[in-house]
Amino acid sequence: MKFLGLDIGAGSIKAGIVDEFGFVEDESTKITHSRMENSDFQEALKTIITPYLSKYELSGIGVGSPGPIDIANGIIFSSANLPKVDKFQIKRILNDFTKMEIEFNNDANCASLGEYYFGEGKGSPNLFVFTLGTGLGGGWVWNGKLFNGFEGNGMEVGHTTIIRGGALCGCGNLGCAESYFSSKGLLARYKDASLSSLPTVKDFFEQVRIGDENAKEILNFGVEVLAEATRNIVNLLNVDTVVYVGGLSQSWDLFGDNLEKSIRSKVFPVLRDRLQIKKGKNQAILGAVSLLLEKRNHE
Repeated sequence: MKFLGLDIGAGSIKAGIVDEFGFVEDESTKITHSRMENSDFQEALKTIITPYLSKYELSGIGVGSPGPIDIANGIIFSSANLPKVDKFQIKRILNDFTKMEIEFNNDANCASLGEYYFGEGKGSPNLFVFTLGTGLGGGWVWNGKLFNGFEGNGMEVGHTTIIRGGALCGCGNLGCAESYFSSKGLLARYKDASLSSLPTVKDFFEQVRIGDENAKEILNFGVEVLAEATRNIVNLLNVDTVVYVGGLSQSWDLFGDNLEKSIRSKVFPVLRDRLQIKKGKNQAILGAVSLLLEKRNHE
């Protein structure tokens, strides 16, 4: 049995074939850009999907996309990365094009399911996954069931306030966790502190490695903010496992140990030794396909 997974990211659409055991093969990428309108985006989707339709006998397609979305009706709304793609009925369009079962959800939710079925959270009865990327997202899987919230926009942990009156977030509020631990947040805080810009978050972590005091201080503060956000989730949901995925987790060696120590110092004492804290596998395509597996397991 083979499925097609689609990951709609900040600057591309990624596709790949996944079997029921979580083996990923035949991956491809289609670059997107902020000038794309609905018709352009639809054509990009068709371009990347078409070769798979003739090559494989597929059992369904799973799609993960950044918010804001409406999962009940399968709609993508305008976002910072694709501002001209609005009210895009992705589920209906893909179903009309492929005549297949289509499952669609927020990318952080997909990542959570992927870790539950195939990753570091496999089999956890109460799992929370943080996505550390351009923004800071999250997803909750309880007893094998994904929590979606209203229309698929739940668990926006990056937009919980950690620093009252703190830095301005892209959402318009002050002191959100995302303003301190995300690609956007780390780069913005570095610019505030050093009055100079870095092109990418990879450059930021390189500054940490070479001993840049501003970068080290910003990362350390960001780790404390992320630890507070994690503590809030652990105390609120009583999760047994927390997993961190996304691009920033590739620099786990620079902050992972400090993050774990801080979390364990903040949670209830009874949880300190029981709580599992792990770096995940970062396979967004796998997460998208997990939507199909979840539906089959709960029918």
